[in-house]
Amino acid sequence: MKTLVLMWVLLQMLSLFTASDTNSTSETYTLINSTNLANPNCSSQCGDVIVPYPFGFGNNTNCSISPEFHIYCNTSLQPPKLSIHEHGYTSIKHISDSTIRISNLVSSRCYLPNGTISNDFGIKLDYMDLPYTLSGVNKFTVIGCDDFAWLISGTESREVLTGCAAICSTPQDVVSDQCSGNGCCESSISRDINYYTTQVKSMEDSDNMTYTRSFNPCTYAFVGEENVFKFKGETDLNSTLLAEKIEAEVPIVLEWAIGNLSCVEVEATDGFACQSNSKCVNSTRESRGYRCICNDGYEGNPYLSPGCKDIDECRYPEMFPCHGTCVNIEGNYTCKCKGRYSGDAKIRDGCRRGHNTFLLAVLLSIGALLGILVLIL
Repeated sequence: MKTLVLMWVLLQMLSLFTASDTNSTSETYTLINSTNLANPNCSSQCGDVIVPYPFGFGNNTNCSISPEFHIYCNTSLQPPKLSIHEHGYTSIKHISDSTIRISNLVSSRCYLPNGTISNDFGIKLDYMDLPYTLSGVNKFTVIGCDDFAWLISGTESREVLTGCAAICSTPQDVVSDQCSGNGCCESSISRDINYYTTQVKSMEDSDNMTYTRSFNPCTYAFVGEENVFKFKGETDLNSTLLAEKIEAEVPIVLEWAIGNLSCVEVEATDGFACQSNSKCVNSTRESRGYRCICNDGYEGNPYLSPGCKDIDECRYPEMFPCHGTCVNIEGNYTCKCKGRYSGDAKIRDGCRRGHNTFLLAVLLSIGALLGILVLIL
């Protein structure tokens, strides 16, 4: 039985590796750094999390671009908790120009010393009616011994099944910082997933269940951002509190976009969100949609009227170097060498004095020598 399960899991993982799109979203953070974060009379922060428009708090407040971008701040908690759903268990940790990071949910199964199940907790996340899909930077991870888990998920067009099994007979079988099947199994997941469920399952024909549960009382399964979780070998296998640690420290990364139309399609409608001095960028998700970014040389929130504003590059020499005279122009800046210097003033020591004077002196000297030769001849 165990062999058949392992073979099936390996086949599922192999098919996923060959079929999934592993391109990750390039993240930028201009929205949370803009000066115009929110609509007038709307809050732009919940606890220490910055909330930029098109997101906004509450229903019927005109603080978000549409109901799908409503999020909720529970100020009765300390610190306040920001959530996608009004009564959601997960909390929003960070919002970027293309992603949201939320706290984790961990599926678990724990055992008594004799191997019987003491508790069993499954997970379900659903964003089918919201503008969020799972990013390709997430991984599916199972931690335990002689257990496996399925991730049953789907996109708008297909269902996706991912399996992962963690095997070990003794604590010495596992190695810290390695998630290759011995005590820890990790698998890629498909992009564009908008819902998933997961449940830990037991390999019931394990040869020595009582001994195994003496050093591995619980098995855990979760989806989370790649490379954030670091497997600590026997320490994690012995832990009954690992779920709480993962939920607090390993985020789930969601991609977001507006609507389900491309830039070409939406630019012809009244609901086009991109304001002045910004451009539309197509989402690469299967569910499509678009986002807005400021044009080069401009900054601000591209979703809020009147749009992006010109950057005065001369005020930010660490970002826009100038070792001469800096002059801001619309969407750009000029940088010229001072006085009698010439060269590239945007480069340190790029301006040199007297190049033209020296060249003229050389030419005059050559001319004088030629004149003397003519007189001699």
